[in-house]
Amino acid sequence: MTVHCFVGSLTLLCGLNVFAQAATPAPRRVVSLAPSVTETIFALGFGNRLVGVTTYCDYPAEARKLPKIGGFMSPSLEAIVAKRPDVVIGVSSATDPVKAREMERLGLKVTLISLGSLSDILNSIKSVARLLGSPDAGEKLVHKITQQFDEVKRRVAPAPRRSTLLAVGLQPLVAVGGKNFIDELITLAGGENIAGNAAQPWLNLPDEYVVAKAPQVIIEAGMGSERERSAKYWRDLKSIPAVKERRVYAYPSDKILRPGPRVGEGLEEIARLVHPECFAESKRESNKGRRSGCEGSRP
Repeated sequence: MTVHCFVGSLTLLCGLNVFAQAATPAPRRVVSLAPSVTETIFALGFGNRLVGVTTYCDYPAEARKLPKIGGFMSPSLEAIVAKRPDVVIGVSSATDPVKAREMERLGLKVTLISLGSLSDILNSIKSVARLLGSPDAGEKLVHKITQQFDEVKRRVAPAPRRSTLLAVGLQPLVAVGGKNFIDELITLAGGENIAGNAAQPWLNLPDEYVVAKAPQVIIEAGMGSERERSAKYWRDLKSIPAVKERRVYAYPSDKILRPGPRVGEGLEEIARLVHPECFAESKRESNKGRRSGCEGSRP
């Protein structure tokens, strides 16, 4: 029940309304419009509240068994409404605003989270946890991810930065640019993104640019069927240090492409490619445990 108090021309919410809001139960039926949202809800321990997910929501394995409401970019309004959700959670940069407004017009509660940066990702986890009635679960998960970040930063701190190209497509070569949480991951992993100064998060890079920038590490993420052409593609650009030194790595995992709760694990995996020597245990052991062989590593 909402009671309005009128003071002059102002409309204020009375205490009764605040009490009603506080007593509102947490959503029990949730529709997710993105794989990262689905992963977050499961990681928070509320996978049993999901009544609909996209066809791309395949992690964890339990998500594959959930009812599908359409694609990531084109969910079905009819399928969503049929699930009678208490809330629909999407991503501000990906969810079609027209469809979001249509859902609201149909009486559905729609919440969009921002996932543009690492800070956004951590804040979104907390926001979803609060929305589902368990802020402590969000704080605990964010603390775990932050610890993963800190451990990687500690590992690579003594190492020189390595110029890095992270590609998600070939012919044309599609790379991670600036203003992108993956660009932040490359930096935290001890790399220096050769396209990090770009104003856009993703961009096509001409071969000449890559040759001129001479990346020391090349990481191919989410390449799919193009992996078969990868070897030939880089052979034609054999002057690049990463190619000459055999530091072209396939990264088939989607951990860094999905801005969700596995981002800390993804960071470590990327760091192990950029600076493998920082994760090789030394022969000597100290009282604090094993130390990495990162000190004095070559560029």
